Amino acid sequence: MVDDETTGAPNLIIGGAHTLKAFDQSLSELVTLIVDMGIHVSSMVEKSVQVFLDRDTAAANQLIQDDLQVDNLKNAIISRTLDALVRHQPVASDLRLVLAIEHIAGDLERAADHSKNIAKRSLSLARSAKSDSATNELIARLHKSVYAMFVESLRAFREKNEALASDIHRQDQTTDALYDDLFHAVIARIQTGSADVTGDIQSLFVGKSLERIGDHATNIAEEARFLARGDLPSATRQG
Repeated sequence: MVDDETTGAPNLIIGGAHTLKAFDQSLSELVTLIVDMGIHVSSMVEKSVQVFLDRDTAAANQLIQDDLQVDNLKNAIISRTLDALVRHQPVASDLRLVLAIEHIAGDLERAADHSKNIAKRSLSLARSAKSDSATNELIARLHKSVYAMFVESLRAFREKNEALASDIHRQDQTTDALYDDLFHAVIARIQTGSADVTGDIQSLFVGKSLERIGDHATNIAEEARFLARGDLPSATRQG
């Protein structure tokens, strides 16, 4: 704190400006971290299903390693959000942004975990035949829908785009319907004596992981709406 040259009184404006600048830098760093994390996880989500369909062992192992970077990014974000809350005690829109970033980091981490799990399914089937073509087509359609939701949810957050966030909620119904189609198709194959029950079961697990990634995209969209409108995200957020 600096004394005023005329009166000798503490110059609170200078101190306040310094504090504000430090908080702005802290917020900027947080936004950069969550955007970087989003890009990294989006890449994992994008690659995951092709790794499974191709039984690509090398790519699967790389995705598993990529998940470690996501964990490191989340830890850095949590540490910085706590620091911002304790040191700067933000209010109003600044507080909403800090809280939203913390919540989104959790959703991104879990989406990365599901992508990693899809890669592990690929490893477990590395020496088996490729899945049924009809099943693969359903998985590919589900993946396309989920990936689009995921990318758009992150855009909704960056732009604080309430309309886009609401659209993602509607897209989630399409994703759920595609997962239901996959589930029933695989169960029908198993009941009629599928030649590859193990592969069919793994396909179901992949579908479920994709459906959960869609849920996390919806959670991120809720945080975008929270930033835009200031109302609390639903108490029924998908965990």
